[in-house]
Amino acid sequence: MAYTLYITPTSFIASSGKLTSARRYIRKVASGPDLKFVVAPNMHVKNGGLRYVNPSGSNTDDGSYNGSFTTSASVGIKTK
Repeated sequence: MAYTLYITPTSFIASSGKLTSARRYIRKVASGPDLKFVVAPNMHVKNGGLRYVNPSGSNTDDGSYNGSFTTSASVGIKTK
């Protein structure tokens, strides 16, 4: 039977098998990623100031941020 949507803890099938977790559409890589995927909190607000951690890991502040928020904000992935 073709599934329109089928989800279990170990698999995902949608659109009658056109999209399935059995295929590796994207994969984690250490170098040469096609794009970065955010996997942790990457923004923090303190006393009205904002800090944003870019996918590269560098901080961007709005000028009035006075906190100490840091994170590893992304992981590199390759597309098929």
